[in-house]
Amino acid sequence: MTSAILTVSTVIQDAIEGLIDLTKEWKRNRANKAAIRRTYKELSQLTDHELRDLGIGRSDITSIALGNFHDKRMSNATTNKNLRGWV
Repeated sequence: MTSAILTVSTVIQDAIEGLIDLTKEWKRNRANKAAIRRTYKELSQLTDHELRDLGIGRSDITSIALGNFHDKRMSNATTNKNLRGWV
């Protein structure tokens, strides 16, 4: 009898922990989507001149908001080792 109670208790505890993890993941995804929408909205409201000042085009807004923007111009950039720790 004790073994059955412990087994049921473990199953219930695992189910509760799974539900808590699912809720946390849902909240994280919701916050991430809100940040994507906010970034897209704010960048979309900028003028073409302001976007050019930032070095991006209007067609880059979606990929920037999603976080998968890769600027090919910066792929061969070098760093100055003398400035390490200062900048």
